[in-house]
Amino acid sequence: MKKKIVFVILFFCVSGGVFSQINEIGLFAGGSNYIGDIGRTNYIYPNSFAVGGIYKWNMHPHYSIRATYIYSKLSGDDSESNNSFRKYRDLSFTNDIHELAVGIEYHFFKYSLSKTGYTNTPYVFLEAGTVNYGTSEELGGGRTFNFTMPFGAGFKTILAPNIGIGFELGFRYTFKDDIDSYPFDPDDPNVQINPNNNDWYVFTGITLVFGFGREGCYTGSF
Repeated sequence: MKKKIVFVILFFCVSGGVFSQINEIGLFAGGSNYIGDIGRTNYIYPNSFAVGGIYKWNMHPHYSIRATYIYSKLSGDDSESNNSFRKYRDLSFTNDIHELAVGIEYHFFKYSLSKTGYTNTPYVFLEAGTVNYGTSEELGGGRTFNFTMPFGAGFKTILAPNIGIGFELGFRYTFKDDIDSYPFDPDDPNVQINPNNNDWYVFTGITLVFGFGREGCYTGSF
């Protein structure tokens, strides 16, 4: 057992230059838009605010483990759609959501808030999470939970020592079709909501983080 522990320590301390294993904590602020059965069909069209928090554990200059919490109001209005049927139908909704997700972030270039030269990089991320939102009386009322799969891309850079800023675009796929709060009714031509198209929503915004923590011995060369 001791040999295994020593081997693991040595594995993370091979030659290649010390990388500071620090934590990042900060804020996300921006906008959101819904993609579903009501309103516009634009993939990126922020029309509501979104705000939240973000935490990252920088395991390596090329990747981090991240956790996010974001609150937003999602809305859709058929009167703003370019689709003639939706304009005629004229439905609308508003729903507030709370999302909690955990995943991994990959940096295309080496990045660190505390190591000289690793100052900016584009990145991609993939998370798994849960989202809480309200439902209509026809769908049971109250609030419910749903699984969500956030993924997206961004660019980040160092604003000041141990302070980073970034721009991030993230798509969220859900596994239900009830964020718009309308049931499917085949007998009512005014409420034609496709039950086979699960909802999507998108967050677009800025991240501002503060780095803290002690230097670690991980020294990967890639």
